[in-house]
Amino acid sequence: MRIDPALSWYIARLLPRFGERALKALKEAEVARFQPRVDRVIVIRGRRVVHSAQLLPRTVFIGVRDDIHLAEARGVPGLAEIVSHLGPEPAGAPKGNIDGLVMRPTRLDPVALQDFADAVASGEIVAPMGVSEGSAVVVQTGPFASFPGVVEAILPGDRVKVAVSIFGRVTPVEVGLADVAIV
Repeated sequence: MRIDPALSWYIARLLPRFGERALKALKEAEVARFQPRVDRVIVIRGRRVVHSAQLLPRTVFIGVRDDIHLAEARGVPGLAEIVSHLGPEPAGAPKGNIDGLVMRPTRLDPVALQDFADAVASGEIVAPMGVSEGSAVVVQTGPFASFPGVVEAILPGDRVKVAVSIFGRVTPVEVGLADVAIV
């Protein structure tokens, strides 16, 4: 997904069970949108199936041209709210009953949002603390319990690929991150 830096990007929350209707209405209102999704491989009746799910349920990032376009997006059926923060009143805005801070839509940095979109698209794996490629570990549980090894790769889903020595031969084994201890 390409995030257009010329647009102002905001976080919108959708009403329960109105997600598809709201996304369709946003498309009709010509509002750019990005809804991060992740793919999971699950096994159903012995077959591997790729299941796509929302990374942030009922959340969509929207890109608008100006305040009028943002007001149009707010009026879309199925859109619950635009995530906001407390901020000072804009200069030249009509005065309200109470002076002080007001709720303002939280604007996102398009460069940081593009980095986030790229990380989601590439399935970027965040390395766990303390465990890195080349770390010496001992397998704690399972059939390879008490076998020493070296981490070859960090895999998605909190898994690691460990090269263990079995009968003098190095064999790569995939185990859970919780199943190894650093030596």
